[in-house]
Amino acid sequence: MKQVDADVVIIGSGVMGGLVATELAKAGKSVIIVEAGPRIKRQEIVERFRNSPFKMSLTNMKLQGVGSPYPDLPHVPSTYGEYLQQTGPVKYPTKYLRVVGGTTWHFGSALWRMIPNDFKLQSLYGRGRDWPIDYQELEPWYGRAERELGVSGMDGQDESGHGGEAWPPRSTPFPMTGLEPSYLFKRLSELLGKGGYNPVMEPNGRATRPYGRRPACAGNNNCNPVCPIAAKYDGSMHIDEAERHGATLLDNSVVYKIEADDAGKITGIWYRKPDGSNHHLTANYFVLAAYGIESPKLLLMSTSARYPNGIANGSDQVGRNLMGHTGISMNVMMKEDVWPGQGPTELLVYLNNRDGPFRKDFPSYKIKVRNTVPTADYAASLIKKGVLGSKLDEELKRMSARSLNFAIDFETLPLAENRIVPSKTRQDAIGLPVPEIYYSVTDYWHAGKTQGLLDFDNFARLLNADVSKIDTGYQDRQHIMGTTIMGDDAKNSVVNRHCQSHDHPNLFIAGTSVMPSASCMNPTLTGAALSLRLADYLLKTVKV
Repeated sequence: MKQVDADVVIIGSGVMGGLVATELAKAGKSVIIVEAGPRIKRQEIVERFRNSPFKMSLTNMKLQGVGSPYPDLPHVPSTYGEYLQQTGPVKYPTKYLRVVGGTTWHFGSALWRMIPNDFKLQSLYGRGRDWPIDYQELEPWYGRAERELGVSGMDGQDESGHGGEAWPPRSTPFPMTGLEPSYLFKRLSELLGKGGYNPVMEPNGRATRPYGRRPACAGNNNCNPVCPIAAKYDGSMHIDEAERHGATLLDNSVVYKIEADDAGKITGIWYRKPDGSNHHLTANYFVLAAYGIESPKLLLMSTSARYPNGIANGSDQVGRNLMGHTGISMNVMMKEDVWPGQGPTELLVYLNNRDGPFRKDFPSYKIKVRNTVPTADYAASLIKKGVLGSKLDEELKRMSARSLNFAIDFETLPLAENRIVPSKTRQDAIGLPVPEIYYSVTDYWHAGKTQGLLDFDNFARLLNADVSKIDTGYQDRQHIMGTTIMGDDAKNSVVNRHCQSHDHPNLFIAGTSVMPSASCMNPTLTGAALSLRLADYLLKTVKV
């Protein structure tokens, strides 16, 4: 075989790339991981966050004009700035991190399984697409992913939200027991239970006991933007493990072109360093794991005379079918102290409308309790009203103890018109096109919004709370799905059931971009399960 730089080149060092790299490196394969952004140090991110005047999630930090504690470098502009070019009627202002370890550095760490009906949305409810595989086929890989990411959760819960027996089926228990619910969560469960709302505790990537190199969660309540003690999982942990097994990491290396020969074989990639120099790598196999915006952008940028529409795009589906969890939220003021802010930023959710025949008419959705205390927001709003001195102190204490936020995440459908393409009008500092995003929602989403607002009314009544604000402004939840969709038919999908390109047999795509349906749940665990299954296929069937 022709001499190459590695058995496998992996583009992207987030959780998906890290999992694949670790599996291959453990098996003795030579692996090069190419990451656009830099390696970062936890203590530096924590220090920047501590010095920030605003201590909320990154999304809110942007709204406050504070910025992100993560790097914003010319060759990898922050998605918290103006990097993403929006062209659709609904903005898709998603946030992802271009650093070693990827976006899991700042995720809330919700790690849900999908349920069996999520894989059959078209055949059961006449909406969206079916997967080419079913839940049972992915189930063992969910278990593997839970062990790799160190998930804590409560066995025996009905995660379909109907208050019944344990669901979905599991062949293995959670690796760690779940976190103990706080007083807030217990009190809300008591009050909302009177209206038939079934509390479900979120499986998540926080250690509840020492797990590998991670300590137990200490309840710092700033999972987003950064866990200060590394009790929460992030993708850098698998990159570190891959390197311990011999993998090579190239950071600050922005891949801008994938090459293929006339027979369809991927032959190499080109990457650019911050100084503008260009470099080439070859391998026998390539795994693209750059998440749902950068992966399709790279494929579409990789045009040539033989592939004028880009790599892996014989179906014209690359970049299309962009999905997310476009949502709404409600703020209420309780008439009793419930003390939010104890423990992790999220844990309690309500899933009464996660699944059922209603999905023919409106999408499934999740209602989550945001366990945060935005004191700076409260102070700013009070000062603006002229509340000062001892009265300001008194009001801050009251709002901190009684103000709550509920958020709804709606399932969205794969629509061909919702897509990402390389911009033709804007470039970044190293001359590469920025992502251009067109996004919209349909009447199906609006029907879900109508149902969700009825639930908000019920919540306020059951809690005996006053509604302070309802925001129906298409809130983005930073859950990127679709854009390199999976299917058995090469005419309407990008990869097959093994995440292998229909057009290029030695190219694989890892991550949530291959998902044909979104459900209403955070997609990271599903992407991780698919990535582990992909690595197994590479080793045992393809025999890299």
